[in-house]
Amino acid sequence: MRAIDEKGSRRRTKPLRYHHDRCMRSHYVSQPHPHLGIDEIVAPEAYAALRFPDELTAAGAAWGITASDAQYDVVLRDPGWRTLHDELCSEAFVRSVLRSFSADMKREGCLVDAESARIVPFLETREEKERPTLDPDAPPNDVFIRVDFQSKGAGGYRDFVHLDWARRIVGGILFFSDTEEEGLEGGELAFYRDRDFRNDRWCHDPELAALVPPKRNSGVIFLNHNGAFHGPRPITRLAGRRRWIYYSISSRADVWPHAARADEASSAR
Repeated sequence: MRAIDEKGSRRRTKPLRYHHDRCMRSHYVSQPHPHLGIDEIVAPEAYAALRFPDELTAAGAAWGITASDAQYDVVLRDPGWRTLHDELCSEAFVRSVLRSFSADMKREGCLVDAESARIVPFLETREEKERPTLDPDAPPNDVFIRVDFQSKGAGGYRDFVHLDWARRIVGGILFFSDTEEEGLEGGELAFYRDRDFRNDRWCHDPELAALVPPKRNSGVIFLNHNGAFHGPRPITRLAGRRRWIYYSISSRADVWPHAARADEASSAR
């Protein structure tokens, strides 16, 4: 991460265990928002063997390839992608991520308890993904996982500051391309603070706080609390493609109590 302001930040090494003999290398950072910096998604030799499914991503398609798409099964026929997918969705990995944020979740009033959360079989369709709420009566501790494959060339981006839907406990960007290799200028994941914070999940006066540049085999998983504003930075040049996995741990119920806002314009996740 290229931090703009890390004053008061806590950083600690945090291996994310997803199998009895495997760990994703990461570190916890408390500022500007609680997040895990992913130093290595998979072992270098495993990363070198992966081929991102660019050809299966429809031009202009929102959210790339999602679990409700026929192309998703094609992607997972590759043993490397299947292994990573299953590990990201495993109880061990999900539990490790939530435990990393346990104290932050309690402090920010999250309705999910890191120790009580359990994975349930739920497939969020493209149509459901666009809905701001799914099921207000669902148990908050019943969680499901999204693993979406995203690949875009030049011109396929918009610059916007937002939060993910209030049902998302955490969100994440796992990069499978590199700034230098793809001739990329811009396109960082940016964290923002709201100088006019109203606890209504809307960023009224954004202040850039930190940048995470695309770097191969790395990424970030962040707590999606009411002040964790983020978004992509504008891309000024891109010769190749920007490739990433969008990862989230979600409930069907909203898990971040917040104030109502006058303008109900919504975010997009």
